[in-house]
Amino acid sequence: MSNADLISLFSQLADDELTERVASGGLAADAQALAAAELVRRGVPVPPVTVKDQEAEEAYLGDMVILERGLTPTEAHMLSSCLQSAGIHADAGDTHIVQAHSLLSIAVGGASVRVPSTQLAEAKDVVAAFRRGDFDLGDDFDPHETAA
Repeated sequence: MSNADLISLFSQLADDELTERVASGGLAADAQALAAAELVRRGVPVPPVTVKDQEAEEAYLGDMVILERGLTPTEAHMLSSCLQSAGIHADAGDTHIVQAHSLLSIAVGGASVRVPSTQLAEAKDVVAAFRRGDFDLGDDFDPHETAA
């Protein structure tokens, strides 16, 4: 679309619709400038541009490697959640096929937990602590009591 086409299009929009489009941050840089200029021409305040609600790209942490295998889907999800709580990017894999087709569980090796290769050593430490019971709640644990 040419600048003339954009100017024509923006001139046909209602003030609130044009303001919403400018504020969304979804326009290309040239279109954003033309839309803001149209708002100024109309005497409408130019809103601040909000950042598009996109997932921020995470830094590459290495290829995903299997940390644990031969798990039930529930075990895989629990272990994955434990690792995520420790700040490790863990993923429970093959849980759907194992849950839906239990006879295929042997063929795929059961459900698994995958972690980035750069976090493998840390993940092994967290799993060892989990297996030792370091995260177990004591018998006197009261969920209604606040931590001091």
